Amino acid sequence: MSSLAQPASGRPDIEYELPELPELAAPAPLPWHERLWGHAGLRRLLILLALALAWEIAARVADNDLLLPGAWQTARAFAQGLASGELAARAGQSLRVLAQGYLSGVALAFALTTLAVSTRLGRDLLATLTAMFNPLPAIALLPLALLWFGLGQGSLAFVLVHSVLWPLALNTYAGFLGVSDTLRMAGRNYGLTGLRYVIHILVPAALPAILAGLKIGWAFAWRTLIAAELVFGASSGQGGLGWYIFQNRNELYTDRVFAGLAAVVIIGLLVEGLGFNTLERLTVRRWGMQR
Repeated sequence: MSSLAQPASGRPDIEYELPELPELAAPAPLPWHERLWGHAGLRRLLILLALALAWEIAARVADNDLLLPGAWQTARAFAQGLASGELAARAGQSLRVLAQGYLSGVALAFALTTLAVSTRLGRDLLATLTAMFNPLPAIALLPLALLWFGLGQGSLAFVLVHSVLWPLALNTYAGFLGVSDTLRMAGRNYGLTGLRYVIHILVPAALPAILAGLKIGWAFAWRTLIAAELVFGASSGQGGLGWYIFQNRNELYTDRVFAGLAAVVIIGLLVEGLGFNTLERLTVRRWGMQR
């Protein structure tokens, strides 16, 4: 490409051509193995396969199915549990109870943090309650829950709310405190106050911290539920995956115990990968708030 230009002297009667710039070569495509390695899902799958292989080798070295069944034996027990419908039924029972307790905890955490950012009394209330109850393990409240609510879903929901409420409230409130003064002033200038101010200004700006709190609350609630169901299984003979694990442990079906543990892990991976990662990709990553 050529163009006309004037020399530094500014004389219009002298013209010259600028040299043509060399064309940049198109970058060479990456080899197929590097393109495959660029997928996070494939890398995670390889990690899982490596762990399964190490597990199988350790089981063959131990050579004791009662102590440590292999990965292949556990996979067969898992498939048999799905085929019989028992494993799926137990998992469904656990997830129903988890949804009730988790959603209740989220609602209470949102109400508490909304009060905390609105009034001084709310801030003092949140600080006092989190300092008191956040260090308290949820499973330690199970005896009181059994006394107050009896054997049933009410006791499980109570300990699940405790598991979710405090970490989510702390993360959400920390996210609210990190919102810039510019956004706060913009919301005030538009006349937003109270709940409308929280929903339209604070929640979108603090969404990365809120999502982190939701993930932490989910992990706490899931493991608390499984532990609580072990106690419920010993007490009433009813429950979800925790009872499935406890029952098969008593009957010395160790492969089914590992199958139940595998179900707990798989559900956790699905919630993390298909749930929270998708939500982050559609919101904070898409908006440039998170890498």
